[in-house]
Amino acid sequence: MSSVRELDEYFEKLKTDFPIFSERPDLVYLDNAATTQKPLAVIEKLKNFYTETNANVHRAVYRLAEESTMLYEDARKTVADFVGGKATEVVFTKGTTESLNMLAYSLGLSGKYKSFVVPLFEHHSNFVPWQRIAHITGLKFYPVKIHGGELSLEDVEAVVKSCEKPFIFSMTGLTNSLGYRPPFEAIVELVHSADGLFVLDGAQLIPHEAFDFKASGVDFLAFSGHKILGPTGIGVLIGKKELLEQMNPFQYGGEMIDRVGEQETTFAPVPHKFEAGTPNVAGAVGLAEALRYVKNAGFEKITQHIENLTKNAIEKLTDIPGLILYCQKKCHGIISFSHENIHPHDLAELLSRLSGVAVRSGHHCSQQQLKALGVSSLCRASFYLYNTHSDIDKLFYGIKDALRWFS
Repeated sequence: MSSVRELDEYFEKLKTDFPIFSERPDLVYLDNAATTQKPLAVIEKLKNFYTETNANVHRAVYRLAEESTMLYEDARKTVADFVGGKATEVVFTKGTTESLNMLAYSLGLSGKYKSFVVPLFEHHSNFVPWQRIAHITGLKFYPVKIHGGELSLEDVEAVVKSCEKPFIFSMTGLTNSLGYRPPFEAIVELVHSADGLFVLDGAQLIPHEAFDFKASGVDFLAFSGHKILGPTGIGVLIGKKELLEQMNPFQYGGEMIDRVGEQETTFAPVPHKFEAGTPNVAGAVGLAEALRYVKNAGFEKITQHIENLTKNAIEKLTDIPGLILYCQKKCHGIISFSHENIHPHDLAELLSRLSGVAVRSGHHCSQQQLKALGVSSLCRASFYLYNTHSDIDKLFYGIKDALRWFS
C-alpha cells in the first residue's frame, strides 16, 4: 500500500487533468456525491465526437453513421467490462433515476410480482418509484426500518420472510446521505433464497469500489455517468439477460422496433428494446472515456486515498466545538454534519463565500433517513480522487471562520 503522502502527491498531480481547478484555483469542491468534475480527456472526447463523428446510430449505412455506431457499441462493451457484465446486458439510460424508474414500471406492471421491499435510508430515486408503482398497481410496499443510519440483517430477514412473494428488493450499495455501505452481499443471498429479485442502486458505490456484476449475484445494477467523471445525462442499467428479455419496454418509438403491424408490434432484442429514440451517443462515448480514466488511475489507490481523506476529515472536524458528525461505524467518502448554533444552509453558504468550499446542504433526497436521525437538514462533504488533504484543511478552517460570524 502507498503512504498517505505518496497518494496525496499522486492525486494532486492528477488534479491538473481537471480544467475547472485551473479556471477556479480557489475552488475546494466537496460535493462529489452530487456530481463529479470532468477530466480533460472526457471533455476532449465529447468535443471530438461532435466535431468528427456525429451521426445517428443503427440507422444508416454511410461511413459516418457506421463510425458513430461503432463508438456507441464500443462504449457499451467498455461499460460491461468495467463492471464485470456482458455488453448484451448493458442498457444506456439518462441516469440512475431513469434506470430505477424503468425497473419499477416494467417489473411492477408485469403481473409477476406481488410486492416491493425497500429500506428507509434510500435516496428518493430508489424509494419513490417503487412506492408509487405499488400504489398504482395495488402491489404491497414494505419499507425496511433503519436504526439511525443503518439497518440490521434481522430486520431485513423479518420483512423478507413476511412479504408477499415473489417480490423485488431494491437497495443502495452506498448511501448518499452518510456514506454507509450496507451488507448487500448477504442480503442478495437472503433475497434469492426467499423467491425475490435484487436491485442494486450503484450511484455512489460504482465510483468508489471495484465491482463485478456477475460475481455479485445481483439481478440488476443501476448507476450514473456524471458521478464517475462522465457527462451528465448518461446512465446505465445492467440486468441479467434472461430477466431483461422477460421485461416489457419502458418507452416506445424508434430504435427499439423489430416489426410494426396494424395491430401488433414486435421489439428489437435486448438491450436495444429499452433504448427508444435517438440515444445519448456522445454521453456514452464520454462515459467510456471516464471509466478508462478511473481504471488507469487505479481503483485500489482511489479507494485508499478516499479512506485517508475521510479519516483525516473526521479527526479534524471532531475537534470543532458544537459540530455534530453523523458518521456511523464507517462512512466512506461522505461526512454529514451540522452545528448546534447554525442552520446547515447558512453554514454551507458561508463556507462558499468565505473560503471557496463547496458542500451540499439540505435533506440530500433522503428525507426518511434524516427523520431517523432526528434532523431535517445537514451539511455534506463528499470526496473524490482529485481531492487532497489540503482540501480537508480548508474545510476545517472554513468552518471555524464561518463560526466566528455567529459567535
